[in-house]
Amino acid sequence: MVTFPNEIWLQIVEYLPVQVLQDLMSLNSVFFQAAMDYRYRQISFAYLDNRMLRSLARLKDPSVAKRVRILHLYPAFLKEALDREREKQCISSPTPTPVHRRSLRHKLTDIANLLLEPKLTHKHPRLRLIQSLKRTEDIVQLLLDVLSGLPNVTDYYVTWCGLPSISETAVPFLSTVFQPNLRKLSLELSLENMRTLLTPAFRVENLEELQLTIHSENIQSVWEREFILSTHLAPAISRLRSTLRSLTIQSWEPADLSPMLWEITCLPALEELVIAVPVESTHLGDPEGLTHFLNAHRATLRTLRLRATQFGGRGFTPDAVSFDTWVRGAMQGVRLPKLRELDISSGHFPIDTSHFCLRHFVSSITSLSLTGCYRSYDDVHEALNLVSDRDGPLFRLRLGLVSLSPQLLDLISSQLPGLIRLELVVKYILPHPFDSPIFSSQHPDDQAVIQVDAFLSEMENRRYSFWELSHLSLLADFLPSRCHYEDLLEKMFRRCIPSIKAFS
Repeated sequence: MVTFPNEIWLQIVEYLPVQVLQDLMSLNSVFFQAAMDYRYRQISFAYLDNRMLRSLARLKDPSVAKRVRILHLYPAFLKEALDREREKQCISSPTPTPVHRRSLRHKLTDIANLLLEPKLTHKHPRLRLIQSLKRTEDIVQLLLDVLSGLPNVTDYYVTWCGLPSISETAVPFLSTVFQPNLRKLSLELSLENMRTLLTPAFRVENLEELQLTIHSENIQSVWEREFILSTHLAPAISRLRSTLRSLTIQSWEPADLSPMLWEITCLPALEELVIAVPVESTHLGDPEGLTHFLNAHRATLRTLRLRATQFGGRGFTPDAVSFDTWVRGAMQGVRLPKLRELDISSGHFPIDTSHFCLRHFVSSITSLSLTGCYRSYDDVHEALNLVSDRDGPLFRLRLGLVSLSPQLLDLISSQLPGLIRLELVVKYILPHPFDSPIFSSQHPDDQAVIQVDAFLSEMENRRYSFWELSHLSLLADFLPSRCHYEDLLEKMFRRCIPSIKAFS
């Protein structure tokens, strides 16, 4: 039998679909290791059910635990089991009983007991692992030990909102994964929990990316909210100053986060900022807080991503005028000479507001993304005029939603002849930009086919030999007879744009 070097097998693995790789894991050690790496690369702990218990037991093996790279933690079982425990207490004892403060370890023991109790009477083979854990304390210890025994986690996602408040005994339950290999941390927390988790002892060595989603609806006191933001959250972010390269700030509901933005010290490694602004009034509070933060990082920021969000609030009532005023107020006094990438997305982000931001930052950018809401041909024309009037080329452009037409390609190629990468998120394919999409409830695909065929016919005699475009990506979910038309569109684009090297 011919024996190939491991390097050859590794090359083969790279080209195999995951399902095939799993089927071939017994072929040799290379396939086994690759399949195991994939199986345990991403783990989620949310519900204390059979599947989670099996994963916990498996991850006690260090050779398995070392494979985990991405960890999601949302201990929903805390609330579910504690609610069930309260219901049982109310049924068995109508009179109120005194509430005793108990450690997280004891609470988890009770939770495991509640969940395992009705299952231990069954004899199904899937429950053998659970039955082998004779004591509920073993399950609790297993959960805590596994979290502390994951040495290679690089991406850690923690969601702790709508759950019992974090107590001091629960902090190790969350922070034990804060190890030197961690590069990305996503925290979705209620504001009141930040006092417990983000203490002066909060340290994450080597962290490069921090994503914050803040829920502040449970704190009504303005003073208390400002105190937590300025004395807990801002210092915690500031302590990451030596390594943090990417920061995302998002509020679940309109809330004044300006005290935090004012108090964060300069992060000298910060290159990317993602700001999500709620569409309802108040937005993120005093816009000068964001102005100050952006200007404090003018020497390092290379990427700015702006979002408009509508997750929570009093009435889910977007105020486009107030949003536009707030964004203009926040951006008006900002100067970012090192900015190279501007990304504005979300269907709630008004087009006029996005054009204001583009006009403000267009002088230095080489990459632009305008996605989310539908943009007419005239909207695209206005945006490209802003870009083409400046000095220096734009190398990457992402647009959507748009109607793909021959005239749209004429416009982009003439305005941006030096463009290298173009990504279009397409809503319609039309033979002319001002045509109306044809809809028929009886034969929708037939009508779409007529317009796509007309588009291909219009493109027949077009050639963009002057265009330097090398990568073209087209996302059109509605495309009829997908395989047939994907092939026709690729052939057409490669014929019309000779410089294309990659099409997707």
